[in-house]
Amino acid sequence: MGLKRTLLRCLPTSTNRLRWSAARFTRRTLTTEMLRRMEETPGCLNREQGSLLYYLSANPRSSGVVVEIGSFMGRSTLWLAYGVQRAGRGRVVAIDPHDGHSRPEVLAKLDSYAMFLRNVRDAGLAELVEPIRERSQQVARRWNEPIRLLWVDGSHDYDDVLADLEGFGRHVQPGAHVALHDTRGRRFPGVKRAMLEYFAREPGFTRIASLRNMVVYERDATPPPAWQSPSCCGDRRR
Repeated sequence: MGLKRTLLRCLPTSTNRLRWSAARFTRRTLTTEMLRRMEETPGCLNREQGSLLYYLSANPRSSGVVVEIGSFMGRSTLWLAYGVQRAGRGRVVAIDPHDGHSRPEVLAKLDSYAMFLRNVRDAGLAELVEPIRERSQQVARRWNEPIRLLWVDGSHDYDDVLADLEGFGRHVQPGAHVALHDTRGRRFPGVKRAMLEYFAREPGFTRIASLRNMVVYERDATPPPAWQSPSCCGDRRR
C-alpha cells in the first residue's frame, strides 16, 4: 500500500469512520469459523467489503428486509445473513437467476444454485435466506416490501443496473442503505454510469462510503420539507 493511500485511510472521513466501525464490530462478533467459511466460499467480495455489509445488515437504522441482487455461490449472502441473524429480525432475499448470464465461463461447468443452497445450509442460515431464482427486473415488478439494505451486484450492464436501482430503490426506507459492487475500473463501466445517473436525479440519498470498487449510499432519515415536494404545487392555496 502506498504512503498516500495509507495516510488517506487514517483521515476521519465518512468512509473511514464506517470502515473502522465495521472492522471493530466484525472482530467482536464473528468467530474464526464464520470468517473462514465466508472466505472459502467462491466470490469476489473481500473481507473489508464483507464486514461493511455485515455491519449494515446487523445494525439497521430502519425497518425492512435485506435484498441482494446477484448471489452467485453465496459469499455476500453469508455476510448479509450473519448480519440479519445478529440483528434478530428480517431476512435476506437473494435474487439471482443462476443461468450463467454474467459468468458463463464458470457456470457452464457447475450448478451455482446447488452450490449456493449448500453453502447457505452448511452455514446454518437457510431459515434467514429466501432465494428467488429469477431476473431481478421480473422480481422488481411485483416487489412491495420495505428495504433496509439493497446490495446490487448482479448483471453489470448499464441498463440492468439502472433498472435494479429504479425498481428497488423506491422501496429503500429512510435511514436505509444502497450498496453497489464493481463501481470502479474499466471492466464494468456500466455500473458506475448507472449509479451516477440514478443518484444524481434521485433526491434524498447521500454517498457515505467508497471502498475500492464498492460504494454505499444512505437515504436521508428526514424527508424534505413539504414546500420541496413536487406534489405540493397542486395543493397550493389560492
